[in-house]
Amino acid sequence: ISRYIGTTRMAGIIQEYRDVEANKVIAIAHEVTKGKTIRGQWFYATDDASKRFVWFHSVHELVKRAIAEDDIDVVDLGPSGSDAFSELKSRYGFVSVADWPEVADYLGDFKHAEGVDKGKKGLNLGMFEGLFE
Repeated sequence: ISRYIGTTRMAGIIQEYRDVEANKVIAIAHEVTKGKTIRGQWFYATDDASKRFVWFHSVHELVKRAIAEDDIDVVDLGPSGSDAFSELKSRYGFVSVADWPEVADYLGDFKHAEGVDKGKKGLNLGMFEGLFE
């Protein structure tokens, strides 16, 4: 739970993945776009949820958006955490990079979700300050 709470306090957007029959969140994808890089990270509600192809769908969407946007050069899938995950990434064409700043350009502004004014009136951070304006 603490990783989820931390994620909701960070820049970026959260995509929920739900089990439509149970109407429960099974996983979230946290996406951050900064500079010329879009990064994804994933959190699963259960071990079973991690086997339901959320990662594949989310990575597909990240890559699709990166291709569509002229100012995005890199999709960063974050640290692998295990050799098995590194192997999964490489099986689908993603290269493991030790010196990621050499490849992923994070210099530049955060890109916010539509309707968020440079983070000042964001979904989490900034709303509190807005009460006192």
